[in-house]
Amino acid sequence: MFAVPESPVPRRVKKPTWLDLRLILGCLLVLCSVVLGAKVVAGADHTVPVVALATAVDRGTVLTASEVRTTRARLPASAAQAYLADVHAAIGMQVNRPMSRGELLPRASLDPVVAATTVTIPFSAGAAPTLTAGQRITVWLSAKACPAALVLSGVAIQDVRKASGGSFSSSGEQDVVVRVSPDLAERVVTALAQDGAVLRAGVTVGEATGPAPSALPALPCGRAGGG
Repeated sequence: MFAVPESPVPRRVKKPTWLDLRLILGCLLVLCSVVLGAKVVAGADHTVPVVALATAVDRGTVLTASEVRTTRARLPASAAQAYLADVHAAIGMQVNRPMSRGELLPRASLDPVVAATTVTIPFSAGAAPTLTAGQRITVWLSAKACPAALVLSGVAIQDVRKASGGSFSSSGEQDVVVRVSPDLAERVVTALAQDGAVLRAGVTVGEATGPAPSALPALPCGRAGGG
């Protein structure tokens, strides 16, 4: 008789458990990949908050809240300190050069505001182009007692308001607010007081070619009322 060999005992496949080494290593690899990816993304973002202009302004403009905003820019750490990061630090400061809309605001482009007086200059229809805050204007006077005279040169507009009882679309009148030294404010008041005074304005583009505000000649007019 032949002996019948015994069948081999099959090895049972073990059920996976949470303590399986391969499962633990896989989870660790996924976790490391996520952490490394987050660090790479964070390291690639070198942007910092910076103050930028919301509108174009010209030299001499005293900045208001509507003219500045916060943006983010990619700057080297050494250059970031040269720019303002807080809009509140820019409000009330005076721009010392023409700047474009969206331009970042360097600390060197701002000066503290010196003592000055705010004056409103009324312009009748046709006496000036449509003006906006941030522009620089030159103002001339025509009156009965004197020929055309230069009143202001290259002065920055702080605000433009509708003339009372009218609008830009209907009458073309506009009241322009400028901020000037006390002596120039007195000069404007003297010009307005002339008999038959008509003030006209033009927008100053580029660098001013006329005399500086402090070097304007005396108005060649008589006293107020033309006397």
